[in-house]
Amino acid sequence: MDVLAKVWKAQASLQSVNYTIERTDTLVTDDIRTMKGSVIISVDKADTILGFRFWAKKDNENAEKIYDGHACYETDTETKTYRMWNNASALQNMLYGGGGHLIMPDLVKLDTTKNNGIQIQANENDYNIIISYPDLTKYNVIKRKKIVTIDKANMLPVAVRKHQETDGKVQDLYYHITTITINPGTMYDFSRLPFLKEYTYRPPEPINTEPKLSKGTSAPYFNLESFDGKTVSSNDYKGKVVLLDFWEVWCGPCIESMPKITALYDKYHNKGLEVYGITNDLKQLSSARAFAKRKEINFPLLIGSEQIKKDYYIRAIPLYVLIDREGIIRMVSLGYTEELEKLIREVLE
Repeated sequence: MDVLAKVWKAQASLQSVNYTIERTDTLVTDDIRTMKGSVIISVDKADTILGFRFWAKKDNENAEKIYDGHACYETDTETKTYRMWNNASALQNMLYGGGGHLIMPDLVKLDTTKNNGIQIQANENDYNIIISYPDLTKYNVIKRKKIVTIDKANMLPVAVRKHQETDGKVQDLYYHITTITINPGTMYDFSRLPFLKEYTYRPPEPINTEPKLSKGTSAPYFNLESFDGKTVSSNDYKGKVVLLDFWEVWCGPCIESMPKITALYDKYHNKGLEVYGITNDLKQLSSARAFAKRKEINFPLLIGSEQIKKDYYIRAIPLYVLIDREGIIRMVSLGYTEELEKLIREVLE
């Protein structure tokens, strides 16, 4: 508690900070990505979203990301244009993407909430605060922890590691501040954003979350291999009602709705319903097999292909496609909906 108190005291006197940072992410897909860049933070205790304003830019990118306490901006220094968002949803998610990836909120306010244990290791030049969190057994997410490295010279966080494991796959996000200037004399003017006079406003491009499959059209043909090595063709289900469930083992909403899909299969299979779960991430195939075995999924699971991704316009998951006995698409849904069971009953009748 003495160490935590010193950290919070140092953060309480923090007004602004400039830093350069390197972030390395190890993802459950086994991919590794590294990002570097610069960040300017101005503490704003009245701000209810972050508690600070920021400017951030990744190295080797033209885009800057700015939050002035009211709106989030993204500029393009090459085209001299900018975009702006001020709706609640966009502001809540402004740290995802672009320069937002470089923001380390624990630098301004060390977050120890929702933990189930804290340990501190003392080294020569720093402390490591190890914060553990409960397992999310529902999603098989285990070994959740955050390790915050505190520089003894200023008692501020200079590195954060966020770690968790799912089905033997590791997700590890590591933020490492390489240089830091505390309360610098010259600051970015968040009250008079310089680019507003110099750049041209560019409206955000509309995000089309609607699937391109059309209700009332014929379902595209597919021929795939199942998890147990059998060949499954869309011709096999002629005369039956079919639900296609496009999912991945790393997709939380997919896993959350899987028991509901299983329940639908159990309830309506004898009345003519077939369900096929299709996964397209071949790098996670072993994890998907292990998940299916552990959860005792009793409907066929298929290994997808580039062709089915193209034919069914897989842009987001979970994606559910309901097909009637004549092979006509009756529903396409991004995400599970309670209306699905009602429509299954209608189509079966």
